[in-house]
Amino acid sequence: MAESLQVEISYRQIGKIAAPIALALFVPQLNLITNSIFLGHHSEESLAVAALTGVYYLVFAGIGFGLNNGLQTLISRRAGENRPDEIGKIFNQGIFIAFAVAAFGIIITEFLTPPILRTFLIPEQANKAIGFLRIRIWGLPFLYVYQLRNALLVGINQSKYLIIGTLAESVANIFFDYSLIFGKFGFPAMGFNGAAVASIISEFTGMIVIFWVISKKGIAKNFLCSANFSFMKKP
Repeated sequence: MAESLQVEISYRQIGKIAAPIALALFVPQLNLITNSIFLGHHSEESLAVAALTGVYYLVFAGIGFGLNNGLQTLISRRAGENRPDEIGKIFNQGIFIAFAVAAFGIIITEFLTPPILRTFLIPEQANKAIGFLRIRIWGLPFLYVYQLRNALLVGINQSKYLIIGTLAESVANIFFDYSLIFGKFGFPAMGFNGAAVASIISEFTGMIVIFWVISKKGIAKNFLCSANFSFMKKP
């Protein structure tokens, strides 16, 4: 790639990189607030159970955030060295690890979490939380890929495109939360579980939009994001 990836160090440059990242971190918290508002209108019990399930999912989201930071560090290092050919290899290895961690989280939620919740919660609340989490956890692969795509954009100094993905995710979350919890616009009224489905759809939407942005801007082609996985080479 002809264009250098190295950037100047200045207050303006730091602001240009940091502002979109701050917004990208703010929007997921806004989504949690939106879920709480809609579930609070649905029932007090749903809101109470949502507090537990929300923290549970945030644990796995935090793991993805750690993967995000690690990948971003490696990509930024290669960008600083002006070695774009290595960025795609690192990114693809990160995707493979993310899918493995997501699969681990799904297995835990399916088989280990239910007996633990039934031990500490009354049966009605436990069943409600388990049903929700067994749906919600399937958003983990989409979330991880979305986070890693964000890491790529930040690492190559294209953080301005983060705003597009985060806004798409936020709009989708608000629309489908309202539609699926209360059964609006022809959608079924799913109640508490509707929030889980809405969150998955919003994460999938954010991931697809970021894929589209990266493809449209030629980033995928330039940084070889379709390169084969290679674990024989040291990144």
